[in-house]
Amino acid sequence: MSIMRATIWARVAHPHDWVRHIVALLHGRARIVAVAMSADVAVAGLKFAAAYASGSSAMYAEALHSIMDASTEIALLYGIVAARRPANAVHQLGFGREVYFWSFVAALVIFAAGAGSALHDGATQIASPQPIEALTLNFSILFISLVIELLSTRYALYWILGSRGLSGLGRFIRGSPDTSSLTILFGGLASLAGLFIAAMGIGLGALLDRPLLDGFASIGIALILAATALILAAQGKSLLIGRSVSPATTQAIIGIAAAVSGVESVNGATTVQLSPEQILVALSVTFEGRLSAPEIERATAALDVAVKSKHPEVVSFFVKPQSRKTFAELSAARGW
Repeated sequence: MSIMRATIWARVAHPHDWVRHIVALLHGRARIVAVAMSADVAVAGLKFAAAYASGSSAMYAEALHSIMDASTEIALLYGIVAARRPANAVHQLGFGREVYFWSFVAALVIFAAGAGSALHDGATQIASPQPIEALTLNFSILFISLVIELLSTRYALYWILGSRGLSGLGRFIRGSPDTSSLTILFGGLASLAGLFIAAMGIGLGALLDRPLLDGFASIGIALILAATALILAAQGKSLLIGRSVSPATTQAIIGIAAAVSGVESVNGATTVQLSPEQILVALSVTFEGRLSAPEIERATAALDVAVKSKHPEVVSFFVKPQSRKTFAELSAARGW
């Protein structure tokens, strides 16, 4: 008991240790998720206050939008941290796919809770229009929310683009295994579109004295949420099932392996993206015929070192000694 008290006291007495631990966890993509989550929590509070004061269904839909975003970001943050756990006897390839599982859950939450609630509130406002009040407050909150969302999305874009530049953004969206960053990016862009639609619905509804337009704006926000969720779910599903790494990375690994002493040829590679930072590689290798069994073993160890030194993201590496003829026959049989 005294040891436990001493441990607890040490942690309380040195809070900077906890701060360093949290900062260490929140690096890379975890940091952009944390920034986006903080922004969404702040914006949600403002939107709920405006929705309560004005009775706007579009503003309420936007508040739900921000709450859904914050909820999904909590799930993403957990997935990123959980994926860093080391492999064990039960999960021998590690926990990397936790990222993809929680990204898929986040997409389902956005679709079911976010889009569903916004659609319901929009339909209610259209069926029984309620007057929109406190316009000044509404537009003030929308403007503040816009500034916060722009800053958050800019930070995410800055981290995602890095050295890629704008020309690499399309490739990142189409083929990136980083579903967490994709969720934050799409969520930020959807939030900006939602704010624009909410402003149009509230403004036109008040100007034309047609509060049902506020309901149509809410339905528009629901459609944006649904489209975002479907895109993210498709990406998450592909990676969760098991998707190969990019052709460029595969060819680079094959090139490194082919240069190792004792290797006659590298016939092909089977790869799986385990997480944004972890991949599995299995090579079909033809070794030189003069090599003995111990020499093949040493060549295999050299392959492991050579590949992992250039590609530290390779966490699981396998080599299958195989003739080119056998590999070609098996490839023809499976069709790829």
